[in-house]
Amino acid sequence: MTDESSPGSDEDLLDYEAALARLDEVLQALEDGKVALEDAILLYERGVMLVRRCSALLAGAERRISELSQGPEGGLVERPFQLSGEEGPAGGA
Repeated sequence: MTDESSPGSDEDLLDYEAALARLDEVLQALEDGKVALEDAILLYERGVMLVRRCSALLAGAERRISELSQGPEGGLVERPFQLSGEEGPAGGA
């Protein structure tokens, strides 16, 4: 097994879908149970890096999403997207 999880690898350049696909491959290899212990440890470390990459990409996407809503004068107003149940920066007031 090659060490593709070394710092500076191309995994930190993957888009979300590619990172998720590689993570799925890692999980399948680990679940298969046919890898040597050392290889399993390397796969686990690679999986952790891929999870962190996916989390970072999702956090970045969440920051970029905005919501259009009708303003007080009938025009469209752009504001940061919030999930249901989240309070705004001013406590939701």
